[in-house]
Amino acid sequence: MQFRHRAIAVFVLVAVTSLALLSIYLLQPPAPKPANAPVTAFSATRAMEHVQHIAGKPHAMGTAEHAKVRTYLLQEMQKLGLDPQVQEAAAVNDMNGVAYVGHVYNLIGRLRGTGKKGKAILLMAHYDSQPNARGAGDDASGVAAILETIRALKQNGTPAHDVIVLLTDGEEYGLYGAKAFMKHPWAKQVALVLNVEARGNAGPSMTFELSPENGWVAKQYIREAPYPFVSSLAYEIYKRMPNDTDFTVFKDAGYSGLNSAFIDGFVHYHKATDSPENLDIRSLQQHGSNMLALTKHFANIPLSQTKAPDSVFFNFIGSWVINYPQELNVLWVALITLLLLVTVKVSRQKGGLTIRQVLISFFVYVVVLVLVVVMIMLINNLVLAELPFSHRSNGVYSAHEFFIAYLLLALGFFLLLSWFVLRWLRLLALFMGLILVQFVLMMVLFLIIPNATYLLLFPLLFSMGGLLLVLLLGLHEVPRVDLRYTLVMLFASVPAIFLLMPIVQVVFVAFGLQLPAGPIALFVLLLGLLLPLLWIVEQSLGWRQVPVLPLVLLLLGGIQTYRAVGHEKPSEERPLHSHISYYLNADTGKAQWATYYQTTDDWNRQFFTEASRKTLSDMYPQATLEYLVSDARSIDVPAPVAEVVSDTIIANERVLQLRLASRRDAAHLELVLQPKDTASLHEVKLAGEELDLKPLDTKEGKVYYVRLHGLPVNKQVELELHLAPDTPLTLHLYDQSIGLPQELVKKPKPAHVIAEQGGTSNITVVRKSYSF
Repeated sequence: MQFRHRAIAVFVLVAVTSLALLSIYLLQPPAPKPANAPVTAFSATRAMEHVQHIAGKPHAMGTAEHAKVRTYLLQEMQKLGLDPQVQEAAAVNDMNGVAYVGHVYNLIGRLRGTGKKGKAILLMAHYDSQPNARGAGDDASGVAAILETIRALKQNGTPAHDVIVLLTDGEEYGLYGAKAFMKHPWAKQVALVLNVEARGNAGPSMTFELSPENGWVAKQYIREAPYPFVSSLAYEIYKRMPNDTDFTVFKDAGYSGLNSAFIDGFVHYHKATDSPENLDIRSLQQHGSNMLALTKHFANIPLSQTKAPDSVFFNFIGSWVINYPQELNVLWVALITLLLLVTVKVSRQKGGLTIRQVLISFFVYVVVLVLVVVMIMLINNLVLAELPFSHRSNGVYSAHEFFIAYLLLALGFFLLLSWFVLRWLRLLALFMGLILVQFVLMMVLFLIIPNATYLLLFPLLFSMGGLLLVLLLGLHEVPRVDLRYTLVMLFASVPAIFLLMPIVQVVFVAFGLQLPAGPIALFVLLLGLLLPLLWIVEQSLGWRQVPVLPLVLLLLGGIQTYRAVGHEKPSEERPLHSHISYYLNADTGKAQWATYYQTTDDWNRQFFTEASRKTLSDMYPQATLEYLVSDARSIDVPAPVAEVVSDTIIANERVLQLRLASRRDAAHLELVLQPKDTASLHEVKLAGEELDLKPLDTKEGKVYYVRLHGLPVNKQVELELHLAPDTPLTLHLYDQSIGLPQELVKKPKPAHVIAEQGGTSNITVVRKSYSF
């Protein structure tokens, strides 16, 4: 009998583990098609050639490498017969009275359709990179997917609708290219937008964002995409987040469309390691295969009505996507409420449960859930303390290893706590309590985020159905290690595993050690629904009333955590991210090194022998953020120039026109305007764009701040100021280049160190003040 029990336990363990792994595996991107694939098909191998050209080096807007990439893309678009054009324009972001201006070079082409003039499909990706990133995933993969899609599309015959290709500039600094395109006459002809992005360099291509009133778009995508990965849960969550992509500009303007990205490999996001050799070619294949299929479809169907009420959609098993109208949620919730009432009644009649026992179990399960999450968070804090060079915003190289470790620990803690609880609570009572907890959570989702209700609804529906069947067949009265009981509960757990486990994996890998609480909490909800099966395994593999399985799992989780921490040691393959920049005031000759982080690493420590925490107020009057700052030797470089083009009085107003320029070919400019008083400054225009500025309080008085991202090729830009007559003005002008003064770097950067992400890392800033 003992052998039979253990055989069933092993069967359960293998079955549950296999289903969990299968649920994740079936969503992985497809194998890449070779270069000799049929010309009508999308080939990731061919697309990868574009990635290698685009992502050879960092190519942020305003840099020489950016211009080289632009030249290459124009040539490729010309080869594809897109008759490309360059849209040189400026766009403005106003943020609390501070103006950010982007001077962009959008690349636009058009594949003409057979139909008469009408609506067109827009394929969009951005070709600029972050300042210190090679940008293979973000977003050379998207650009390459579009180019290869157009090549294959032409081999499939001419579409009915025109297909517009938009390779935007300046996405990384503020969605400037997408905003600038809205001024282009072609923008009014767009009926549908397909945008491709990346927040990493691997994993399945997820369609995480759709336009509002997504019912029609979702239905078409689900039906036509060969490798769909989509979720109304992701749609609901993302629209509540502050994150933006180029697609945001079109979505906010009322356009229909969808946005896809792969999000694994977050540690490479915006880093030098986002390189072609680190890009998963399978992710590129999924990007492109879906885009080609969707473009062929949308370009040949009527586009007069692209909006319909939001619907519910999600991957169930692999690429099998379930889609139904949102209104059906009411029916599903009513059904599950009825089933809950029936199950409670039958459990009281057949199982002898009382309402008091169920309520006690309800609170016990809540405590177990909270305790497991808290313990994982405590472990996570200990892990982060062992990673002094890993900043939370960067992710970790061993995300998948930490994922396995934290799941083992969470499972071990959950089973150990359940072992203690079940010494004085019946299994049936505890299971009914956790069903009630999940029912309450499901109702919260239904009321707050109705399109995400499915996440808990269907797992709960099947689990309660399984429990009800067990009660009606009287299987709860037989020993727990029973094959019939096991098969019923195993079948009932399949929806829970296939719906919850991929979400747990995707969310954990996406955020790594930043936010492990969410995926771990969801994992514990899954474990609750699997409790009858897990208890079979624990009871059958126990020894002399000792919780062997939980202790073994905790031991394995600890070992795996130790291994994952060890794999984070900086190396050439897994470099640390170092933050350091150089600031020079050309008027005073004073220079500084600065880093945003409080700790230094074994490379940038050379710049901070005598450092202190303070703001950069010597450079920026309005500075408020504290940096770790150390004095530096000044270098002899040309300062930015502000030349008077004209200074006239028109209609009793002083109009001052200045030409701002960088004589050292910098990428960006910054301006701090300091008039005599705020009332004297009437209007400010930069690059022809009127700015909405508000004064900032400083020790030197009120000032106005403007940043220009992406200096034009000639490294000049026009500034126009309207002031009260005879009003003096001080201009603090800064030019910003990417890279440090190499003559001041005594210890060259080793292979295991790369520049930190972001626009304040690995830059040289030179300030020059002018009075007019």
